[in-house]
Amino acid sequence: MESRTTPESPLPVEDLQRQAVLDALSVQIAVLDASGRIVEVNESWRRFARENGADPGLEQGIGLSYLDACHFDGDDDPEGYGEKTQAGILAVLAGRQPAFSLEYPCHAPDQPRWFMVTVTSLGKGLDGAVVAHLDISPRVLAEQESRNRREEMARAARLNSVTVLAGSLVHELAQPLAAASLYSDSLATLARQQPLDSSRMLAAVDDLRTQVARAEAIVGGLRRFMRRGELRTEPRQLDKPIRDALELVMPLARRKSTRLEVTLPPIPIPVLINPLQIEQVMVNLLCNAIEAMDRFGSTERIVRVLVKSDTREARITVSDTGPGLSPVWADRIFEVFETENETGMGMGLAISRTIVEAHEGRLWAEVGTAGAVLHFTLPLHDVEDSR
Repeated sequence: MESRTTPESPLPVEDLQRQAVLDALSVQIAVLDASGRIVEVNESWRRFARENGADPGLEQGIGLSYLDACHFDGDDDPEGYGEKTQAGILAVLAGRQPAFSLEYPCHAPDQPRWFMVTVTSLGKGLDGAVVAHLDISPRVLAEQESRNRREEMARAARLNSVTVLAGSLVHELAQPLAAASLYSDSLATLARQQPLDSSRMLAAVDDLRTQVARAEAIVGGLRRFMRRGELRTEPRQLDKPIRDALELVMPLARRKSTRLEVTLPPIPIPVLINPLQIEQVMVNLLCNAIEAMDRFGSTERIVRVLVKSDTREARITVSDTGPGLSPVWADRIFEVFETENETGMGMGLAISRTIVEAHEGRLWAEVGTAGAVLHFTLPLHDVEDSR
């Protein structure tokens, strides 16, 4: 069957129709032959090349090697997007995989931009591939804005936790500072005595350093907890953020006559987490338990932390000997601005659930138990898969 042509063009009607379809698409498209050379581009490709001052040869594209175009200077492509794209195209052209996709930045002088490149085999016995570039800037910017809002809310929730801890931390700081002042006075007294007793002076210096280090540790823990942190995960042992949270909350527990008990498994649990944010979740759950027992005047005040794991996830349980959760509040405590605590902001548990879910875990409360019981889970980190 012969291909038909039109008076306006010597090209077959089928080719004109195919080109019209390509030109109607908003994504930038290049069709490659089996060797990776461009055999066809669409109008969006040509327009993007013109608007960005590309070489006229690239605007038309026909005959150029797309694989060669993937090579960039190392300083211009530190993440190796060009090399990854080239490898993906070669894999599709060789039939090792049917498709490939990659998101990459391509910022303009006046605005940030991100694109997704997809490479799809022509299929049906045809050699070659279709390369498409889609502008995903609106989605990426929306995700960044959402992430920034989440981080700001998380920081506000941390500041609220610090407000709860403030009185206890001030009291905790007063002890090493008072001791440091006492040792300073002792040093001054020893320095005036003749003959000088160097051994007693050195002992006083060591005691002074110990108390200063204790005060610095308290302030350092508070500063670490208050700092702004993005959700960047890293391999960690789960016990570290839990112990850090317990240490930060310990002054409040002592002030409220509460005993903290923690049960950790003998074998460390590897997780992929943002340590600061998991510490924040723990601090919130611990402070809530301590404040609830104090608010209701519980005679026995114990907060228990139980950590265990199975083959897929770790589960952290925080329980107390307080009044427990009513069915009405159990459904509402994870909503923003819902709280039984008159001095709270009602953000802590909502932010905690957001943090846990961002780590692909779950946070929930039990109902009908003697005392409040909250659980959250975190997926285990497979060390072998990360190599």
